[in-house]
Amino acid sequence: MKTLFIDSSRKSLSLALAKDDELLLVSNVNSYSKHSNYLMNEIKNILEKNNVNIYDVDNFVVLNGPGSFTGIRVGVTISKTLAWCLSKKLYQLSNLEALTIGVDDEIIISVIPDKEDYSYVGYYESDIKKEDYLYINDEIFNLNNKNITIITMEENIFSKQLVDKLRINNNVKYKVIDDYNYIKVINKALLNPNINPHLAEPIYLKKIDAEKKKNVN
Repeated sequence: MKTLFIDSSRKSLSLALAKDDELLLVSNVNSYSKHSNYLMNEIKNILEKNNVNIYDVDNFVVLNGPGSFTGIRVGVTISKTLAWCLSKKLYQLSNLEALTIGVDDEIIISVIPDKEDYSYVGYYESDIKKEDYLYINDEIFNLNNKNITIITMEENIFSKQLVDKLRINNNVKYKVIDDYNYIKVINKALLNPNINPHLAEPIYLKKIDAEKKKNVN
């Protein structure tokens, strides 16, 4: 079983090709958020390097946000189009949850920095799952005597301040990782029900500027 993984939610574009539990190839492209200029060509390249025809891909896994409005749309739109045209299965997973895959703790908090003093934050505890867009000074969590892992790919003021706040009353581990654990992320996504490609939607969490102005007016 072959799976093509696509993540266009970050500044860099990430693709991975897996066969069962074997990671065949990972491609990280510094596309500086211009993912639409690179994605189809990178899909072609990663398949050709492994002598795989697009028709031989069984599953598509896409990280559907949160992140850049335009960036997420690129990955989700191409993934759902390919899955629909080729009659293949499509799976979605948030990138906040993808960061936590392979981490074991009582509570896991993932952080993805955004512009200025805002970050996307995921909170995972047993069956509790919360994802939000938060300001650095927001009163985020009131936790005591918990074992917590905070994980991010990009260290910033938000994540450091969050660590400092939670360490006062909790046992906190802080991890800055280089990349996803692709096989574990793919396998986690494949455990979810596959979705109708027409129903695949990006997760933005924050409102775009036009929506903010509309609400103010």
